[in-house]
Amino acid sequence: MKRLFAAMTAALMMVALVSSVVTASRLFTHATGGIAMSPSQYASFSAFDYGASGDRGTFNYTNFAYAAVGTGVWNIVGTYPLVVTFAGIDYTHSMTVDTVTPTSTKATAFSGTGFYPAVHTWTVTGSVTGSDLSFDLLYINGPLTGYTFHAIGTIAADGSMSGTATDSLFETPLTWSTPAGSAHEVLSYTASVTCADVSSSASTATFGFTIPAGFPGLSGLNIVAKVYDGGTPGTNGDTWAHGVANDPCEGPASGYPITSGNLVVH
Repeated sequence: MKRLFAAMTAALMMVALVSSVVTASRLFTHATGGIAMSPSQYASFSAFDYGASGDRGTFNYTNFAYAAVGTGVWNIVGTYPLVVTFAGIDYTHSMTVDTVTPTSTKATAFSGTGFYPAVHTWTVTGSVTGSDLSFDLLYINGPLTGYTFHAIGTIAADGSMSGTATDSLFETPLTWSTPAGSAHEVLSYTASVTCADVSSSASTATFGFTIPAGFPGLSGLNIVAKVYDGGTPGTNGDTWAHGVANDPCEGPASGYPITSGNLVVH
């Protein structure tokens, strides 16, 4: 009996210890999310509110409409020559990418149109992740209607693009390229959260961070972000706003429509 009692006591003590550890490990509130915003922005973050013991977290942000150098994140919107080479002969198309949709802080989906020559028109859809890209052409008019062209490649530091391809005519080898300046790098950075005020009961969070070095006119600005978790998915009621802070975690913030993703406050 004594052994049984001792075992039960030890088990209860272990439960109490585990419970206290779990309780101690959750002495914070937390907000996290990954969202695309109009126009052409994407943010992902994890902000921890520890109260008086200090706040912490990470904020990642990309504005695909704001040009910057050296970020390694690219936007290929524009009109430029697309040169396809087969059997040593260049076939110069014209490609226009007019729709770019952020899918993460490093990636976009895109679409557009093109022609070769004027009698052949086609559509293009594809994606860019970092400096890697892939796309598909579909001829929709002219003698080659229905012809398809699948390309993969990379973006060079000068904004030129190149790679290899396969097509529905089984021509090989096929290569393609665009000139320098076809793509451009965009504003993208990671910052540490310096303050956080997270209310799980109200489903709201406010947090602050400082834009890091390397972006003239922006670096050193203290930014405040304000979020509301309206449920899943984020397009059904979440809200997002950010702006220059007057003080840490305080200041005006402008709202931006959320186009995809989700915010969570807990």
